[in-house]
Amino acid sequence: MKYPSTVADVMNDIISIDGESLVVDAAKIMIDKEIGSIIVTEDRTPVGIITESDMLSRVIVAYRDPKKLLTKKIMSSPLISITKDSTILDAMRFIRDQDIHIVLIKDNGGLIGIVSEGDLIRAVTLSSLTQFSSILRRN
Repeated sequence: MKYPSTVADVMNDIISIDGESLVVDAAKIMIDKEIGSIIVTEDRTPVGIITESDMLSRVIVAYRDPKKLLTKKIMSSPLISITKDSTILDAMRFIRDQDIHIVLIKDNGGLIGIVSEGDLIRAVTLSSLTQFSSILRRN
């Protein structure tokens, strides 16, 4: 069994929406796809990210109408990324140091995936439990 060791082993597909789209449409996609963030594009180029936290702080708490508000108005930018060969532990340190919860994965200059803090924690937990289980079986 191969344990996940790099972010490429645990990354998820990027789901995106155009910056001229409404926030309500972004929220619907996030709910339908059961994701915690969505990438905002301009001319099909990734330019920002909207997270659940952005939705809460920049829309709900700010009393803004998601049916009238464009996604580009609430996105966080610039996008923060690491390479696909980054280890899971390095990625965990990176997101802690950057004070973020989601990071994009790049390869050859292009974005190829996304990984959340939760994805990384699950990978480390699975690996640790599997290794611990095999140690117990030997004794």
